Amino acid sequence: MFSMRNFIKQGFLNAIGKQADYLIIQNAAKWHETGVLELSDLEEIQAALNARGTIEGDVTASTLS
Repeated sequence: MFSMRNFIKQGFLNAIGKQADYLIIQNAAKWHETGVLELSDLEEIQAALNARGTIEGDVTASTLS
């Protein structure tokens, strides 16, 4: 069964290294605001960006509100 959440999240994960980090972060935050992505999805995307060594710091609930 198709999952919009998994489709969007996988797209962001695949974009790492191909698209500017700030665009991935901005767009993922917008999908979170619409309720498609969950905070755990943003944490997974952040972990993938950190593993690549492209960004520093943590995204927390307070930075998303």
